[in-house]
Amino acid sequence: MSVITSVSGFAAFGVLVRTYALGLQKRPLFSNPASHLAAAVAFGGVGYFMNGLLDRQNALIEGKKDILLQHRAKAEEIAA
Repeated sequence: MSVITSVSGFAAFGVLVRTYALGLQKRPLFSNPASHLAAAVAFGGVGYFMNGLLDRQNALIEGKKDILLQHRAKAEEIAA
């Protein structure tokens, strides 16, 4: 998943959450657009962090996979 997709998806979710919260409180939904912007920025930051986290985790998994394949090759070499 690309950075733009992750950040924009989380930002849209933040705006949705803010609008839902205002709807629950029966307040005007779009009277204060700065609060929607703040929610979008906050959730977009979370999306950016999650994208980096997924990249780091995938890199760690690939490293572990390579190590396991090397150990398997050594074990097959010894067994043969």
